[in-house]
Amino acid sequence: MRVTLAFTIKEFLLLLRDPGGLFVLFLMPVMFMVVFSLALGGLFEEGAARGSARALEVPVATGGAGEVAEQVVEQLDATEGLAIIRERDGQSLTADAVAQLVADGEYPVGVVFPQGLTALLEDPRILRGEQVQPLEVDVIVDPATTAQVTGPLEGALSAVLQQVVGRRLGEAGAAAWFEQVAAGLPAEVREQLSASMQQDGQGEGALPVTTRRRVPPGVEREQFPDQYQQNAAAYTVMGVFFIATVMIESIFRERRSGAMRRLRAAPVGRAPIVISKLAPFYVVNLIQIVIMFAIARLAFGLDLGFIPAVVVVSAALALVATGMGIALAGVARSETQGTGLAVIVVLTTSALGGVMVPRFIMPEAMQQIGNITPQAWAIEAYQDVLVRGQGLGGIWLEAGVLLIFAVVFTAIGVWRFRFD
Repeated sequence: MRVTLAFTIKEFLLLLRDPGGLFVLFLMPVMFMVVFSLALGGLFEEGAARGSARALEVPVATGGAGEVAEQVVEQLDATEGLAIIRERDGQSLTADAVAQLVADGEYPVGVVFPQGLTALLEDPRILRGEQVQPLEVDVIVDPATTAQVTGPLEGALSAVLQQVVGRRLGEAGAAAWFEQVAAGLPAEVREQLSASMQQDGQGEGALPVTTRRRVPPGVEREQFPDQYQQNAAAYTVMGVFFIATVMIESIFRERRSGAMRRLRAAPVGRAPIVISKLAPFYVVNLIQIVIMFAIARLAFGLDLGFIPAVVVVSAALALVATGMGIALAGVARSETQGTGLAVIVVLTTSALGGVMVPRFIMPEAMQQIGNITPQAWAIEAYQDVLVRGQGLGGIWLEAGVLLIFAVVFTAIGVWRFRFD
């Protein structure tokens, strides 16, 4: 019993020699709880108020569509989970403005009502049951937006159109019949019939109004992302950053063996030694990216778009990941602390950057915070190529930001690099 107690005390003392490692161990679940709670916002709050984090903001243009469009928008605005945007800088949104807002990535989806919508429903041909050319309500979608976001809006829009337009046609048809047939009835009977028809009138059959999904002008590929396009980019980005744990283990292993002290005696500066440490891991990261996209291509038929653009993004991403690894190795005081810190940083920044939770469903504040993570810029760049069909000109900003991250991380790693 005494021997067991002695060994137990010894193990506790060994643990206490690395308080930083223990702190990281306790910090990890706390960080996940805080980050995911903030990122998911009010998604799990029943009856969350409209305009909260769970509400999807939808810019809408109704110019020239008339009363019917206003009724549809009013009901959509009252729908839980939707927040309708009608103005920008004090001006009513136009069809072009809505398309531009979606194209710029400010909103994932918008709605444009056709001009003459209300006038069409007053066409006598419709009341006689004749076929007319239907009008289309445009649902303008960013191709990088998943169906989980656009589906509820499209379902709600179709349902409200069916209700509002159907009722409008029913009332118009009943009124026309009433004027022709019930003209000779007593006034009291006419009033009763009129009230009944206003309450129960509903249109039947195919409506002369349909919805149409389209992408904003200027987006080359009219294709919406499937699960492979979404996950191939997101988990490739997250995966390369786990090279940090391998780099930290390698560096601390060389410190323990004395190899680092022998390197220090060499007549070279610190920067060349650090860069030589980065090079093999950089190549490993590139190989990992090739493997991920090769599997996505061969197993799932993923269209990789403009390959040179994918190569540029991947090269910049690999630099950021290895730079982060050398920076974390420089600030960590022990291998346990370093690997634990790497896991926390990689998973937390991946969550904020949109790997696990798409950024467009996060609260606005969390979306802005996500911009400080390299993962957010890398995923955006990949989506520009894989989903939006962009070339080199479409990803230069994201690639430039990734290179800035790489320079900053590598500089920190060189500054903090220790040989023992």
